[in-house]
Order: sequence, then C-alpha cells, then structure tokens
Amino acid sequence: ESHFEYYAKHLGFDKDSVLREASLFANPIREYSEEIYEELNGIAKGAELSLDHILVIAAFNEVFYPKLSKLCTSFAVHSLVTSERLSYVGQNNDEGVEPWLDGECVVLIKHTRKSAPDFITYTYAGAPAMMGINSYGLALCINALNFSSPRVGVPMLCVAREVLNQKSLEDAINAIARAKRAYSLNFMMGTPYEIANVEASPSGVQVMKSQSFVYHANHYLCPVEGYQERTSGEYYKNSNLRCERMGQLLRSAKFIDFEYLKNVLRDHEGHPYGICRHVDTKRPKEKRSRTLDGMIYIPERKEAWIAKGNPCENEFVRYTL
Repeated sequence: ESHFEYYAKHLGFDKDSVLREASLFANPIREYSEEIYEELNGIAKGAELSLDHILVIAAFNEVFYPKLSKLCTSFAVHSLVTSERLSYVGQNNDEGVEPWLDGECVVLIKHTRKSAPDFITYTYAGAPAMMGINSYGLALCINALNFSSPRVGVPMLCVAREVLNQKSLEDAINAIARAKRAYSLNFMMGTPYEIANVEASPSGVQVMKSQSFVYHANHYLCPVEGYQERTSGEYYKNSNLRCERMGQLLRSAKFIDFEYLKNVLRDHEGHPYGICRHVDTKRPKEKRSRTLDGMIYIPERKEAWIAKGNPCENEFVRYTL
C-alpha cells in the first residue's frame, strides 16, 4: 500500500489507474517466460492479492521509476586484475526512503531448482529478481536508466530474473536481447571467466566487455538509438559524479581486493552525491533517498556479501548457495 499512497500523494495517480497500467505487462511476461508468469501468479495467490497488485511491484521500473530519480552505482572487476585472482560484481542499492519503507521491503530469496541453476536474489517483496548470483557463478547487479517513455513489453526485473536462469554470460546477454524490453535498465554481470556491462533499452542493447573492470551509474555510456539523454540538471550531475568517482577509485588502486572494494562502496566523496549515500535532510521528505544496502558477489565462490544499511556503518555478511 505504500506505493499506492506515494503515487496518489506525490505523483497524482489513483490506485485504479496504477493497477490498470501494471496489468498491461501480464501478456508480454507470459510470452517471454511462462515460468516467471506462473511464479508471479503464485506470489499473488500466496499474498491473497490480484496479479495486477503484484505487477505493480514486478514492473516498478516501468510504472514507477520513469517519474523518479535513479541512484545506484555498480562495478565488475575481472580476476586478472585482483590480488586474489577472484572476480567481483558489486553495487550500492540506493532508493527513495518513503516508497520503499526505508529498506524494510528488501528480501533475500534462495531458489533451488532441478532444471535450471539455483540462485540467490536480493530483491523487493513481490519483485521476481533484482541483483543476485547463481550456481554457475553468474553474478548480476543492476542500475536504473532513463528512456523517452515505457512501452508495453517485458518489465526489466522479469528480464533480470531470466538472466539468473542462465549458465553463461553469453546466454545472459541473449536473454536480455531477446526480450521485448518495456523500458531501460543497466545490467552489470560477471562470471569466473569474464565480465560485461549491458545497457538495455527498448531500442537496443549495448555490450561493454573488459579484462580489467567496468563500472556504471544511472546515465548511458553508449549512444542510444531514438533517445537523447539530457546532460544538464541535477540528475545527470548526480550520476556522472558517482560514475567518475567509481572509475577514479578503480583506476587509481595499487591493488584491488575484496577489502578495497568494500571501502569503495563506503566512499562519501561528493556528498550528497556520494557512492555511499546518506539522507539529505535539506530535501523534501518525499524526495529523500539513501543507500539501503551494499553488496558484493564473488562468482568463483558463488558467494553474496551484503551490508544491511549503509556499508560505512555496517559489516558485510556472507551468504552462499
């Protein structure tokens, strides 16, 4: 109900209009993946809600995010450049405090299956998947991106869920490419063998691979067909400062290891636009945001390390498959 209250109070949408918009995504999801469609129906049944209620969460990137700022910063580091010869994929998950209940909606779910990889996903209650790692060592982080407007198609968090079904990086890229993408999202991915960043929008998919590291915030690094991103205003300044800072920290490191990357996620340079984001009390309550949690995935070990809350104030805890 926090979403409906937020929509009504700050965005001028009533509950019925939000549910109608969310319902449009049901058929594209089913065409893309019957498994994900049935899973969402199961969530709805268990919660004693309609499918449309669950689609509000599953498609929040399309229904909700086009109207709000986007704040996460991510990285992937190849094993060739780390002192432990391990790969790392990580990010801080930054969100609006009010609509996401100050992080109390976060869940960590372990899926065990017979016909596909097992996986752990960090997500919001009702959303099929966000970040995570699977039993083949495929790790995923995500960043919100802008586009001109959403279209009827597959919500990007359903695409994220399908990515975690894959056994290789190429299969994951293909899962993103074959979707009729409803909006935009950045996919930061890594395996024990390679890393890649994928900018995905309704108009195309841009893949960036590296044998050192890749990093991203909330603006495009590649040209996007049919969309011209605004490079003025607070949104772009915020994203660009975090992206540049992430790149500076990775390029300037004498050596990169797990401890160093934890400290990267604790960095406050450029506050209030820091990688580790704290509430700016000067902003209106409905526009306040912070780092809900920090996370680092280690593909070779199939481990998720998550700091609940700001990483500068909390330790990273290990979770395994």
